[in-house]
Amino acid sequence: MKANNDKLSDVQSDPSRIQIGIRRVGISDIPKIIRRKRFGVYNELSAKIDVYVDLLPSKRGIHMSRNIEAINEVIATLTGEVITDCEELCAKIAEKVITVQPGARYAEVTLRADYEMETFSNAISRKKSSVHKLRAGAYAKKKENKITITKVIGAEVEGTTVCPCSQELSRDISKERLLKEGFSEEQIKKIIENVPMAAHNQRSKSILLLEQPRDAERIELEDIIEILETSMSAPVHEVLKRRDELAVVLYAHEHPVFVEDVVRIILRKVSDKFVKQPQQTIVSVKQINYESIHQHNAVAEVKTTLESLENQLNGYEKNENTEYK
Repeated sequence: MKANNDKLSDVQSDPSRIQIGIRRVGISDIPKIIRRKRFGVYNELSAKIDVYVDLLPSKRGIHMSRNIEAINEVIATLTGEVITDCEELCAKIAEKVITVQPGARYAEVTLRADYEMETFSNAISRKKSSVHKLRAGAYAKKKENKITITKVIGAEVEGTTVCPCSQELSRDISKERLLKEGFSEEQIKKIIENVPMAAHNQRSKSILLLEQPRDAERIELEDIIEILETSMSAPVHEVLKRRDELAVVLYAHEHPVFVEDVVRIILRKVSDKFVKQPQQTIVSVKQINYESIHQHNAVAEVKTTLESLENQLNGYEKNENTEYK
């Protein structure tokens, strides 16, 4: 016997027993296959999508199924097509969700997927293919029946970093030992300049996210990945023969960087690359260095705007006055 929906209880719509609002309620890790085409290249992305809305103090719960229905409805409109813009897909889902959840004033959608891309490796002086993490999203805010959308585009990229401090210590001990062996200061200088110095390495992860208005000029994912890959000591590679392995190790040791250095290099490149983007574009950078000789990891993180970033780089705004969000 088929149930009559008109007689079924709608417990989510009951008044809340505890009158407290909740900022984010929803569903995470919804699996979806998305076809993407950019610059004539097709990608089939195995994505995970999160969808959240806010909940009024008076409401007991949201209608979870409506979030999934909104995703399916938006993706269904693309049947037989491919998307060019993952963040716009998220924007459409957020816009739909905020309209189907009663009383919602805020909706948030995030999308994560593996993304294979060919980039040029300075370490081996040729192109390579690597898999990175695509990060996209959108925020929808409703005020007086007007919905505003903010889009998010970004990536996570793995790389290698070499510790400048340990390398300098190796340089110091090398000088000391060479002096004891009778080498002159001039000879030692020449040796130090030409012989690679030992240092401890870290497998590292760079994360860059950019938030901007829906109508802003599109930021290319490929540009974000290139910035991240070229800001660490060296990129990681899928397969390396001995000659290339040597080239990567030498290249990394010629470009030692602290976790703080990487964040600042990324921010400088972002400022240079995206100078035409809206000044209020929010830039979030996080660098994680997974230490090889310590039990802890090193982390550095910044959240700022393009305007504030440009002011700092031009000396108009000191770091002490940066507004952290």
